This record gives sequence, C-alpha cells and structure tokens, in this order.
Amino acid sequence: MKEENNLLRKVGKKDHFRVPDRYFEDFSKELMNNLPEKETFDATQEITMWQRVKPWLYMTAMFCGIMLSVKLFVGDPQQEEFISIPPIEAESLTDEDWKHLIDQSMIDDYSLYELLTDTENNINY
Repeated sequence: MKEENNLLRKVGKKDHFRVPDRYFEDFSKELMNNLPEKETFDATQEITMWQRVKPWLYMTAMFCGIMLSVKLFVGDPQQEEFISIPPIEAESLTDEDWKHLIDQSMIDDYSLYELLTDTENNINY
C-alpha cells in the first residue's frame, strides 16, 4: 500500500493519454480519403472451358490419389497358396509318425476319439 501511494505521488492521477481535438469527428472522412479506389468487376468477362472443367478435374485427381494410397496401405487380401502334397497311405505311416502328427495337430483327446471312431465306421462327410 505504501508503494502504491509513493507511485501515485510521483506520477499523479492525471490521464496522460490524449486524443487531438475533433479527431473522431474527421476520422471516417480521412480514412475514406486514404483508401484506394474500389476495383470494378467486369461482368462481361467470358469463362473459358478450362476454368469450368478445372475444379472437376482436380477433384477427380484427388479421389484417384486417395484410392491409390488406400490400396497401397491396406493392400489386396493375399490369397493363400495351397501346396498340393500327394496323399499318404495310412498304412505306410509308422507309430512314430502317427504320434508326431497327432502332437502337431493340436487336437484334443475327445476330437481324436471322434475322428477315429468315425473313420472306423466309414462315415463320410
């Protein structure tokens, strides 16, 4: 509080910002005089075919670009290639081969039992 009083004594409460007399009365007139003349638009100017087609051409190019970029990033679904392996006769496999096949097939016991009983009964799907 003491500091504020000291500052007010030094500076005072007088408003130091002043506007010249009649400044705002002539302001709009002076501003309008300083502006450049307004350009007139010639309505008889003919629009060429290129000016009509250009926005459509640009829009078409934009959509083609979007489609290409999506195709590049997403890509086509890859088709899996199946390798044809000649069928193996069940009788030609040894017990070790069967154990290895069953272990690698990740089949549970119940599904294996179903598969073996269906095969023995000659049930074809």
